[in-house]
Amino acid sequence: MSLRENERRILAEIEHALAKDDPDLDGHLRHFGGDDPSSYGGEDRPGRWVLLLLIGVATLVLCAMLAGLYFSAPVQGTEPATPPSPPGQSAPGTGSG
Repeated sequence: MSLRENERRILAEIEHALAKDDPDLDGHLRHFGGDDPSSYGGEDRPGRWVLLLLIGVATLVLCAMLAGLYFSAPVQGTEPATPPSPPGQSAPGTGSG
């Protein structure tokens, strides 16, 4: 919520009066919030590299899983292996005749 011009002027006067009365307090107030994490820029934000590392590892794991699925899938167009014949019967093509 933004302040009206009159409110900004009043706040500026209060700040000026406080700075004049107590310079030590003025110094503390000027540096207040200097270590606030929300004030960091893009590259200065702590933990950013951890987030990027986790995203990279997750991407690699996903790619490895997809490659495993791709290479373990049966090849299209090949005939299935001939099932073993039951005991007592000869295999096809080896019978007497």
